[in-house]
Amino acid sequence: MKLIRVAFGFLFSIVVSSVAHVAYGGNACAGRVNPASVGIAPKQLMLLYDSLMTSDLTELHHLVVMVDGKIAGELHPRPFGRDDRHTLYSVSKTFVAVAVGLVVDDGLLSVDDTLTKFFPEYSSTISGVRIKDMLTMRSGFKTEGGMRNTQRHWVDYYLSRQLAAEPGTRYSYDSIETYLLSAVVQKITGKTVLDLLNERVFAPMGIADVEWERCPDGIVTGGWGIYMSAYSQALFGQLLLNRGEWNGRQLVSRKWVDEMMTVHVVRDANDYGYQIWLCEYPGAWRADGAFGQYIIVVPGKNMVVVLNQCSRSKGWPERGNIWNTVVGHCMNCPIETTPAELDSLARYEASASLPLLTGDADNALSRKFDGKEFRLSENRLGWRSLKFNFEKNLLALDIVDAGGRTSTIEMGYNEWLKSQLAGYPHYSIGAQNRFSGITGPFYAGSCYAWQPDSTLSAKIHYTNWVTSLLLNFDFSGKTPVITVSENFPSKPFTITAE
Repeated sequence: MKLIRVAFGFLFSIVVSSVAHVAYGGNACAGRVNPASVGIAPKQLMLLYDSLMTSDLTELHHLVVMVDGKIAGELHPRPFGRDDRHTLYSVSKTFVAVAVGLVVDDGLLSVDDTLTKFFPEYSSTISGVRIKDMLTMRSGFKTEGGMRNTQRHWVDYYLSRQLAAEPGTRYSYDSIETYLLSAVVQKITGKTVLDLLNERVFAPMGIADVEWERCPDGIVTGGWGIYMSAYSQALFGQLLLNRGEWNGRQLVSRKWVDEMMTVHVVRDANDYGYQIWLCEYPGAWRADGAFGQYIIVVPGKNMVVVLNQCSRSKGWPERGNIWNTVVGHCMNCPIETTPAELDSLARYEASASLPLLTGDADNALSRKFDGKEFRLSENRLGWRSLKFNFEKNLLALDIVDAGGRTSTIEMGYNEWLKSQLAGYPHYSIGAQNRFSGITGPFYAGSCYAWQPDSTLSAKIHYTNWVTSLLLNFDFSGKTPVITVSENFPSKPFTITAE
């Protein structure tokens, strides 16, 4: 197992100017511009940064603000970095809609085609379900997302059941409907949705960092599971903003993109198009994923905003902050600023860090437990054992997972240290075959501190995923008891050691 030890200190600075360029994950990049040159005051960006960094409702991972195809602002607080990829949950659905559009553009599919055309063996149960019904979440299927955790053959299981409603009559959000669209595209083209997008969309755009989870039968999961950097997300948002055009080439038809971003289902403030949501801000649309993953397209401001986070809100606070700080104040023409304001913005972006744990660097118990290995009770982290290794201002946990792989996670005192995992990060989704199609490697950015009551606290951010863990080790007994808190909404749980 390869160990990478990196301290995230004040090791870099960002120069903000109209000619600066940034490198993102090997992709061809848009330039970084002075935000005032595209009508955004630096102070408005910093207000947005503050609103996200200080919120008790969210944990910010990545933010990119793009105007006129150029980056006006970005924030990747340590231990996250600009090259890190992120899983996007239901943002994936909007990518599937574009893939469907490619097949429609090729004349191989119509939104009025019925599902029975592609799966005639299920005609007795899915009669009348159109592609358009699935694009708008009105198929009539009985929603059962939990089946992905227990079933191996998802298409067969889902299509064998009787419909719960007349197709086209009732909206019911269902990630498996998008998975079925992915299956339709694969059946028509012989290519997965990802292969099709790589060939027709991502490669022409210079995007080379996309992966996607697959079901046990090898079909891209569709409704969730896409994995890519924030910058690549911003480029995709720009493609939608450009109505399918990229550098003079129409990658997906303008007609299809317009159809995607047309209200097909009226749902108060959450009207729905083809696998994409109408925003509260007039004319803005968003790809939307669990825990606050967003690609927001604002045609009236020629703006794209990407937000990756782990939010415990319903998204309204973060989106409201985006409208009230940056979108609503963008003038779409050059405005005046000062070198001091730009310098403040650059320093903010360069020094941003998620909160480090507070407490002491050492405790007498560190000598008692140094080098000790413990078996762990069965737990949803899938950890079988852990071993403590204490050094000055350093804690290293050797963790053996259910697959027998050992990861050494190094944790700094008052600093983030980065370690490469031997296995996978903790994940909120328990689907069969999860992580299939995602190659890794995965990393953890971690820190620790001893508390006054001799509790050892450790924070682990999986920096190219979504999850973080707060571990509190209680050493009051003969063996430690671990209380685990996840960043996504859930109750803390305990793990005992022996």
